[in-house]
Amino acid sequence: MKHWALPGLLIALLAPLPEASARADVRVERVSYHGWPEAYRLSNGTVDLVVVPEIGRIMRYGYLGRPNVLWENAGLRGKTLDPARPSPEWVNFGGDKLWPAPQSAYWPPDPHLDGAPQTVTIMSGTRLRMESPRSAKLGIRFVRVIALADSGTGVRIRNTVVNDSRDEVEVSVWEVTQISEPAWAALDVYRRGRFPRGYYVFPDSAPAAGALTARRGEVRLRRDPRQAGKIGADSPRGRVRARVGRVVFSVSAPFEKDALYPDQGCAQEIWSNPDPLRYMELELLGPIVRLRSGAAQTLETRWRLERARD
Repeated sequence: MKHWALPGLLIALLAPLPEASARADVRVERVSYHGWPEAYRLSNGTVDLVVVPEIGRIMRYGYLGRPNVLWENAGLRGKTLDPARPSPEWVNFGGDKLWPAPQSAYWPPDPHLDGAPQTVTIMSGTRLRMESPRSAKLGIRFVRVIALADSGTGVRIRNTVVNDSRDEVEVSVWEVTQISEPAWAALDVYRRGRFPRGYYVFPDSAPAAGALTARRGEVRLRRDPRQAGKIGADSPRGRVRARVGRVVFSVSAPFEKDALYPDQGCAQEIWSNPDPLRYMELELLGPIVRLRSGAAQTLETRWRLERARD
């Protein structure tokens, strides 16, 4: 089994940011990653992405030889969960994962869907298909198909919820991506939607004074070390982004104008976590749908990295 590790921090800090390379084949490798022996790495000469099926997450995304933009809980590296013996508290590994929404109906996360080992299949030699176990409580499962672009930084993820129960299930697909100590995270302001000021502040998680800044068509949220904060939006652009070091990480998903979304109509959200776990979340949500037995719903998301300009 091959072991793969990140280069030294000093080298990463001194190295210039890579430009988008010419067309290059995507490479898929079985690797050991931070104590998890059964991980998969996708790379294309510009960026790489690491999937850890033992905990059902994407745990790394970044330029080759550069820091990870995703947040990892260093205290849980190499740890796994047994859904038959769930923890009394939510176990936050970090990285990127799927949840069912709305949160008010599905919290705390079901242990079969969040943190349980998942199965991985390599598709066409260049894509990964990751499938969760069936939730014993909800009767649903998640399927993700993860594709890295042949060149550049793009990632496309098809996130699907499947209803394996006998009954209808009302659910939204919710992708939650935890970012490592960003300078800021931003939503696009959209004043022709549901929210008069172009975005929504969650009343029970209002950001700290001075943490929000509106500028040039977007609202930026900075992480406060003492106070959590959450905002949302319903922008047709469907984008959330964050600055991490010298790069800007963007995630986006299609927005359906006439669809019903969770959380007062939010399709894009940001969560800011206080110390000691120093991360923010970029969140994308699909419409709430009623799935009959055997039916499925998909939310396709896209990732991108680019140089920070401000």
